[in-house]
Amino acid sequence: MLPYHRRIAARPAAPIIVIAIAMVIAGAVAAGSAALLSAGIMPPAYAQGGVTVTDSGHENQFPDGLRFHIDAASDSEIEEIRVYVRKLGQSSRITYRTVEFEPGTSISGETRFKSKTANEYIPTGTRLSYYFEIRTADGAITETEPQTVVYLNTGLDWQTASDGFINVYYYQHNSQSQARAEEVLAVAADTYQFMRPILGVELTEPMNIVVYSHYGHMLDAMRVGSQVAAQELHVLGKAFTNERALLVDGDVGQPDDTVLSTAAHEFTHLLVADAAGSAYSGVHTWLNEGLAVYSERNRGGGFERYIGAAIQRNDVPPLSALITYAGNPQETLRNYGQGHAVVAYMLDTYGPDKMAALFASLPTTRATDKALAAAYGITLLELDNEWRQSVGLEARAAATPALPPLQMRPTRRPTPTPTGAPPAVAAAPAQAGIPTATPAPEPTATTPPTPAYTPLPPPTRRAEVMPESSAPTTTAPAGGGCSAPPSQSGNSSGGIPTELASAALLAIPAGLLGLAAVRRRRE
Repeated sequence: MLPYHRRIAARPAAPIIVIAIAMVIAGAVAAGSAALLSAGIMPPAYAQGGVTVTDSGHENQFPDGLRFHIDAASDSEIEEIRVYVRKLGQSSRITYRTVEFEPGTSISGETRFKSKTANEYIPTGTRLSYYFEIRTADGAITETEPQTVVYLNTGLDWQTASDGFINVYYYQHNSQSQARAEEVLAVAADTYQFMRPILGVELTEPMNIVVYSHYGHMLDAMRVGSQVAAQELHVLGKAFTNERALLVDGDVGQPDDTVLSTAAHEFTHLLVADAAGSAYSGVHTWLNEGLAVYSERNRGGGFERYIGAAIQRNDVPPLSALITYAGNPQETLRNYGQGHAVVAYMLDTYGPDKMAALFASLPTTRATDKALAAAYGITLLELDNEWRQSVGLEARAAATPALPPLQMRPTRRPTPTPTGAPPAVAAAPAQAGIPTATPAPEPTATTPPTPAYTPLPPPTRRAEVMPESSAPTTTAPAGGGCSAPPSQSGNSSGGIPTELASAALLAIPAGLLGLAAVRRRRE
């Protein structure tokens, strides 16, 4: 299906926020489904229960977050006003901010929902819903109608390509910007159809992809800590599973295969999170990354050599050691190759229905090893040994050390690489076949037939309200595309960080040898 496009903003200098007025029905072209709310466009007066709201809204203060403002009047003194904000994604958690104003019968107040702080971060592409709650001295409580906003960089002429549930935001920075956006939309839609029967996933809410045509603009959107790392390692993509948002570097200097494989890989992380739901933190990293690499479908290759060489050296860790990834770049590449090889073995041997059953059992089992036993009837060790024997390795006993003797580190744990270190590659190995030390021709994978793309109605959720002094809004299941060392922030992600990038360093595996980082001067 051809994508449709709509103009979001015509004035680059104006604050840019998209207000979603209606959900687009899958497969239909719905022009006018979004409208621009800027400082010069005010909503109509709103009255309820003796309270009249003459003006309310928000201002995009990217990269610092959002400013909310309200003017209201009431016969009874207005004592307190809160603005409730929810990120529309995997989490149903709501936070609120107290509006600052002088109590009275006619007030004007404002508050801010900040980004890039120690506790809060709003990834670009995030959909947020907000409403005001007004409390008066007579005990009445008045709520305004909810508004929806998409948080994007200001100063860019944003446009949208969409197929109904997958929205790609882009801007005209060069002659290839629109074509790149359409390609990313096409590969995301194709990835969804390919992974849909494997994960048993059905999209019920939008997923947003932000394609940056200039790397400097993408750097502006990253966390403060991540910006430093991203200037050392060229970040190709970032997935934020809580927010159902994905950032992609679509710079004209990036090869098409790199951009598209990054989009497929990171978009699969969003689909895995969607399939696992609240049990996403229980998805082992070898499975998460293995599925993501599998979804790339040989758009460049790159991991087989690392797992193949590891098999030849008998330097293959047990799957139980790959619940999260930590180690140097070569170990990370080997782990990605191993995760993909095991996932390919599972799908080739047992078919996609078993994998879908595994994800269907996750909400109850809450952990990959328990879901594996429920769906496949085998333990993690038994799966590991099945795969090991399929590639010519000896079965591993339950008491076998995590690594072969030459690789043992009995006195300390592996040193974690910092967040933003190279976790992924923008290229994928073949879909079928198991990597060996000696490369051999591999059969071509075929995509199983899938039903028509018919999204289901969104489920009803009860939101959990958190006060402004509570924990950050990005909460479990923690987001993050590619895996990295266990998070040090104390979240409940099980080691999967809130954000992790595919790095260009891994897109060229040979470049890993002897290189600590790839420096890129910001234009």
